[in-house]
Amino acid sequence: MIKFSQKFIALCVGLLMCAGLMVMLEAPAPADAANRLTISVSCNVSQATLDNYVQQISKRYNIDPNEIYIKYPDGTVVKYKPGTPTTPKPAPVPTPTPTPAPQPSPEPAPSPVSMSADEQKMFNLVNQERAKVGLPALKANGELLKLARLKAQDMINKGYFSHTSPTYGSPFDMMKAAGVSYRYAGENLAGAYSVDTAHTNLMNSSGHRANILNTNFKEVGIGIVNGGPYGKMYVQMFIG
Repeated sequence: MIKFSQKFIALCVGLLMCAGLMVMLEAPAPADAANRLTISVSCNVSQATLDNYVQQISKRYNIDPNEIYIKYPDGTVVKYKPGTPTTPKPAPVPTPTPTPAPQPSPEPAPSPVSMSADEQKMFNLVNQERAKVGLPALKANGELLKLARLKAQDMINKGYFSHTSPTYGSPFDMMKAAGVSYRYAGENLAGAYSVDTAHTNLMNSSGHRANILNTNFKEVGIGIVNGGPYGKMYVQMFIG
């Protein structure tokens, strides 16, 4: 099916049908233009479809798309203008989720040193004395407790009763060697068969009583070891 006008010749004529679209090609005479071509469309078409067919026809007949005209069903003839190419939007890139830096596993806290029944009793008696005069209770210090036990055992093993140990030196040397920091420090020693007797003797001594009621002290470690000439050896170490 070919449609001619008086100025058209049947050179470069074709018929295309696709998806209900009929496109009729009309080749112009050489007098109109060297390579001018009119495409008659029989129905409304989308710009994308028209662009597609123009490209096919342009390649097939070696026609410059700028020399192609479109004739619509109502008789209107316009110069072909390609549609504006659309750049596809890039696919959204998900924001990467930062990988959390590995956290080191916390080291387990050292198990607190449990006081023996005698040590707990003397600890309670010391804080009761402080409460009587309106002083805050001392906190139990596990490191001092271990040092106090070592000092008590050392006195039993080496047969002495003194603040200066032939093994550890002064109580302050002993604390520093163990890494115990303090601004104030003190030590009480006692020997007796019972906690009550040892506590009474300490409270009846002005120097020992002063340590128990010292406002600068905040923590205490009490070590009690069975043995020695007095039945039990008692060591109280204070820091603040």
